[in-house]
Amino acid sequence: MRLGRWMVSCVLAGWVAGCGGTQESSEATSPEVVPLEDATPLSLSPEDATVLAGQGALVLPRALPVLGRSITAWTEQWWYWTYKVPAERNPELVLDADCGVEQSGPVYFVPAYDGATTYQRTCRVPFGKRVLVPLWIIINDFPCPDPDFKPAPGQTLEQFLREGARGFNDLIQDVSVTVNGKPVPYSAHRHTSPLFTFSAHPSLVGQFPDPCLTGTPQQGVSDGWWLMLALTPGKHTVHVTALSPMGTPIDYTYRLHVGL
Repeated sequence: MRLGRWMVSCVLAGWVAGCGGTQESSEATSPEVVPLEDATPLSLSPEDATVLAGQGALVLPRALPVLGRSITAWTEQWWYWTYKVPAERNPELVLDADCGVEQSGPVYFVPAYDGATTYQRTCRVPFGKRVLVPLWIIINDFPCPDPDFKPAPGQTLEQFLREGARGFNDLIQDVSVTVNGKPVPYSAHRHTSPLFTFSAHPSLVGQFPDPCLTGTPQQGVSDGWWLMLALTPGKHTVHVTALSPMGTPIDYTYRLHVGL
């Protein structure tokens, strides 16, 4: 189970019983993914988005499809991307690595960083792409070496992983998120994925502090808070502070330089 900026086994978070909770979330799973070839252009009206007046940044609403896919579906794509990049140039492990490594799609994935709870990262973003920014995210993956890490009788794997991820994240406190100095209500931008299958690059096994990574196809559920942004050319800043579910202060800044 990967916890926010860290990856630890569920044994280390034993107060989240078996990494599964006792109450099923009422939030629906993400809408069906639309193939990219069927995507339609993004159109916005003033009531469709939060405009950060005079700041050149648009925070897209959680439920708004982006290029034919739900934002929740794009968060799954973020995980596919971050796990396919080899360790020596993976931005999750190397703070000064190129944020755009192995990216070519219409949505730009801003990488998180697992090396510290306080950091600043600068990314150069091509103009015209939507920008997906992780605020606080985890992936609860399966299988794990702990033999007790498994669904209860009658519980599906998706329910088990989902409850563990959401139960842990529910403990985060004092979250503050700003875009270009303007506050953004982070709670409106939570995304919990359905069960999906991913493969980590073999070089990441033992490098990410997640004992569940196998380097082969495995299943997981992602939960957390993300912003999908539309940005004008220029310099933009996303700043996040909070107390993590483990009680650790976090303070990180994404500096996004958007060019033509």
